[in-house]
Amino acid sequence: MIFVVLCLLFFPTTQAAELATVHGAVYDWETFKLLENTIVEVNSTPPQSQVAKYGLYSFDLPMGTYSLSASYYEKGQLVSYAQEELNITDGGDYILDILLLPAYPNGNFNNTRPNGDTPFTDDTSKSTIFLIAAGSLLIAAAIVLLVLKKRQRSQVVPLDDSLYEVDHSGTEDSNYNGVSLPQDLQQLVNIIKANGGRITQRDLRNKIHYSEAKVSLMISDLENRGIIEKFKKGRGNIIVLKQEEHQNI
Repeated sequence: MIFVVLCLLFFPTTQAAELATVHGAVYDWETFKLLENTIVEVNSTPPQSQVAKYGLYSFDLPMGTYSLSASYYEKGQLVSYAQEELNITDGGDYILDILLLPAYPNGNFNNTRPNGDTPFTDDTSKSTIFLIAAGSLLIAAAIVLLVLKKRQRSQVVPLDDSLYEVDHSGTEDSNYNGVSLPQDLQQLVNIIKANGGRITQRDLRNKIHYSEAKVSLMISDLENRGIIEKFKKGRGNIIVLKQEEHQNI
């Protein structure tokens, strides 16, 4: 009888000695400050959870292996999460501080809860992938347009000198200061002369029905024959009949 009484007196003490106190603090990964209102859970039997109101938690657990997790939410969305494994071999005091890391959507880094639930839905992942793909296509299209514009600017259409040569070959029936001129060249000389012996290349182009390319070639021809001089002014040219020829006309 006495033995039974002694067993009843000492049994609760023995059972309590097998319990260990696990406690610690929960920190933010970026600031390393205590993270308040974090939900801390442990898969004991039965499971236990508590809100670390001031960033501190504490559990009393018997010997065994446990999974300890901490989750931090903002506006109903999981922001950061961490999970630690704990092996209790005897009674005593265990200190386990937890550093919460960001919870990324559909990644392999802190995106699952201990029960296997994912904090982000597949719709979020699909939307993110769609936005990335659309942005990549827009960038690619912009690059192609820039390349095409550069190619167009770099393409120089060569002047076909034969077009000009054909126009007045065999028609040299005019004479200017002893220099035989084709009719089209004589026409340019007459226009310059009628304008006081001086005219801009743009005005000369407007007074004749030839193309800009041909007018440019005709001016070069007259310049080579020593009949005119060309001076650069601003973004255009001024065509002047040489003084000696102008006086002899």
